[in-house]
Amino acid sequence: LVPENNDAMRNSYLILDEYMRFLDNTGGEKKASPSILDVGVPSALDQAGFDEATFFARGGRYEWSVPKKEGPEGCSLPDKLQW
Repeated sequence: LVPENNDAMRNSYLILDEYMRFLDNTGGEKKASPSILDVGVPSALDQAGFDEATFFARGGRYEWSVPKKEGPEGCSLPDKLQW
C-alpha cells in the first residue's frame, strides 16, 4: 500500500467507467469523456483531465514484475496461466 493524499491523487490516475469512458475529475466532479470504443484512446485521453506531471511527481511509474509461481505439488503452471 502507498498512502496518498487527495492532492497527490487528483488527476494523476486514469479512471475508466463501465462504458469505457475516462472520468475527468479536474472540476471536482467526474465528467465522462466519449467512449474509447467510439473515438479511440488518444481522442478520449485528451478529455480525461490526466496530469502527467502529477502522475510522475507522486511516483506513479512502477516496475511491475511477478515472480514465477509454482503450481500444486511444485509443478510449473502452463505458460498461458503465467502472469
